[in-house]
Parts: sequence; structure tokens; C-alpha cells
Amino acid sequence: MNKLIESVIIASLFAVGCHTQTRGLEAGPFRTVHLAAGSHPNIVTVSDINQDRNPDILVANGESANFSVYLGDGKGGFVQAAGSPFAAGPEPNDIAVADFNGDGNPDVVVPNHGVKSVAVLLGNGKGQFSFAPGSPFSVENRPHPHGVAVADFNGDKKPDIAVDSWGENKVLVLFARGDGTFQNPGVKFDVGQMPYQRLRAGDLNADGNADLVTSNFEGKSVSVLFGDGHGSFTRRDFSVPPDPFGVAIADVNEDGHPDIALAHYSGEGTDPSKNALSVMLGDGKGNFLPAKGSPFQVGNYPGTLAAGDLNGDGIADLVLPNEIEGGLTIYLGGRNAITVAGYSPLRAGHTPNGVAIADFNHDGKGDIVVSEDEDNDLLVLLAK
Repeated sequence: MNKLIESVIIASLFAVGCHTQTRGLEAGPFRTVHLAAGSHPNIVTVSDINQDRNPDILVANGESANFSVYLGDGKGGFVQAAGSPFAAGPEPNDIAVADFNGDGNPDVVVPNHGVKSVAVLLGNGKGQFSFAPGSPFSVENRPHPHGVAVADFNGDKKPDIAVDSWGENKVLVLFARGDGTFQNPGVKFDVGQMPYQRLRAGDLNADGNADLVTSNFEGKSVSVLFGDGHGSFTRRDFSVPPDPFGVAIADVNEDGHPDIALAHYSGEGTDPSKNALSVMLGDGKGNFLPAKGSPFQVGNYPGTLAAGDLNGDGIADLVLPNEIEGGLTIYLGGRNAITVAGYSPLRAGHTPNGVAIADFNHDGKGDIVVSEDEDNDLLVLLAK
């Protein structure tokens, strides 16, 4: 699929949903805060960028070739970091945080959708970022990178980068040198059919080694690459409902084992019945089975999702933006069942896109931040 076809698909989605309006959605048990962003903000992530023990927000601005950083005050307030937004190369489409040069400060990696490059930006620990030497740099994937995952895949204590290469059903792993640069062209590993857009990393079989998960859009599967801690992987595929897209890793049933949650949407918008949330429960040994009731009903075009504890019970919950309808679908995790929140769906402006969960005001309850693509802002929902 080339960039033109991708544009046609996106246009088709909006042609189908452009007249859909959100009705009856309320803010629920949240107080809303708006933050101005760049042009067409997409994926959101949360990290303590300035190391003041308060969560900060980062968002990739897809059409302004940069990313914005918002420093949290620990009370639910935010100020954009001096110099923000920061250049990130053309069409940033995902964002991840790690210390890539070993100076103790968080750095950022951004894949550039539409071109074959990845941008690494080094942080100064105060909220400012600048390109690492040689960055953005070209990568040998097909056709271009969309998503990124970060972990130490070869056991050298240096965070490595993985990006999708969906045109050849592979992921590309770039091993870190520890100075903000990476061994390039990297190593490719086979996964399922069309690992389009999203991949995430975590230890899924409790062996202490980082693993990779891809959602295989045409394969009706997820691939789990179990890492050996030395830079190699063993692959297992698990069947899921059609059109898996967004991925999150979290323990949604409090059994101490990571689970896999997936957002599904109907590729060209022609079959909304495929829009869903599915959850694959892990046993801590590398096996996954569908949760009771999975797949779960959601709104229209849930392209991403986030996991985090919204109600303070210690169990991860799930939030999915419904981009065409302008709302959020929220499911609460539990020991015995995954249930829809009583206040779901939740109002979330126009075309909500990326989403993340964190406790921004240290009250023990998870708050939500969602990017609003057409409004060029971020909506922060602070739990009351």
C-alpha cells in the first residue's frame, strides 16, 4: 500500500463518517482542560521528561513535522516546554521515550510516515530536545515506518528501536550504540501479514527479556516475537478478529500477567461491524486466549487505544478514541470480567486520535489525554 492508496483509505473513512455527530455524550466524571497543539496531532505518550516526578505529555504533530511537549505541574496544570514544538522530520506518526545516549535524560524517537526515516532527539532533562548525530536517518523498511517500540532487545543495557516494515511482513530492529546512534540497516524479523502501523514491547513470558507484539491488519492475528535477550526472537501468532490495528500491553485481570488489547476498525469504513476491542489474556508463559466477551463493542474508527488504571482499583482499564464519532469508549478491567464503564461513551471533541492514561494530579486516579486531530489540540480529562 503506497501513500496515495493510504490517502484514499483515509478519505473513504471520513466520507463515510463526516455526517456522523456525537449525541448524548457527556464529560462524565472528568474535568476538561484543552492544550493547543501543532497541525493534526496524532499519537500521544506520557513520560517524566524534566524528572520532577510529575508526568508530562508528548504528542506527534503529523502535518507540522514536529512534536509538542507539555510539562505537568503535578496538579493537573501544564505549560508547553520552552522551544516546543520541536522538529521531528516529515509526518511524525508515533513517539516513544528512552535514554538513548546514557546521560540519564529522557530522549525521543519518532518514525517519519511517508518517508523511509526515523528521527532520534536527545533531551537535556529540562524539556528541550535536539536531533542526535545523523538524525533523522534512513531505514531499510518497506514502504516507510509507521509505529515504533523501544526496549533493550540484546541485553547490553542500551535501549534499541523496532519499527514496522509492513510491506514485507517484517519488523526492523535497530540495535543501539549507546550514544544516540544505531546500527543501521538493522535486522529484520518475520511477523504476520501486514503489521500495519502499531507495534509495542514488553516482557510477555516473564523471562526477563523484552518481547515484541505486532497487530497484523490483513492477517487477522497478532505476532509475538519472544526475545532471547541476545537480539534474536522466536515467533508465535495468535488469531484475533478482523482488522487489528492499535495495540496496548497491560494486565487487565490482575493475575500478574501482561495481556494484549487490540483496537479493530473496518479498513475502508465499509463494514462498521468490524470496529471492536479485543483482549487476549496472557498466562505469563507466552500463551494468550480471548477474554470472556471479547470482542467488545466500540464506536466508529477506534484506531488506537490506551491502558491504565482509571478508577484506582489497581487494575488496568482501556480507552479507545472513536475518531469519526468524537467520543471515547471506556472499558474497566477486572478480576472476573471486562465491563463497559457506566459513563461510556465519553465526549472527546472532534476526531479524537491518540490517547494515553496517567495520574496527572497525584490523586490516585488515572486521567486521560487525547489528541483532537481536526481541532489541533489536546484534551486532558482529569478525574474528579
